[in-house]
Amino acid sequence: MSNSIEHFDLQKTRLCSAVVLTWATGNQDEFKKSEKLLKEQLGTGSSATSAFQFMSGKRAKAALECGLPEEQLQLLTAHHIAKEVCAEYGLGAVNKPDQIDRTELLALVKSRQYALQ
Repeated sequence: MSNSIEHFDLQKTRLCSAVVLTWATGNQDEFKKSEKLLKEQLGTGSSATSAFQFMSGKRAKAALECGLPEEQLQLLTAHHIAKEVCAEYGLGAVNKPDQIDRTELLALVKSRQYALQ
């Protein structure tokens, strides 16, 4: 049972991170496509707002650790963007990313750089 929950959370994390990341790039066409896919996969009650709220939370953060090594950086980046946006616009009880969050992100960036060399 736990494994299926982890699988669902990882799938949801991937879908929600696509919404967050395409929003961050400013590409409206890609953003609309990712939001449409989110609704198709998770139901019509899903939205960009719910994607940001989910990505800013602990379940998404835990799920991204189950992701493939090559996708963890983008998932963690989406998590940080979502935390920042949710804190800024009051989309939930979310704190802005702090020094611990930044250190974690930088460590992952460095590990990916070493992996590419």
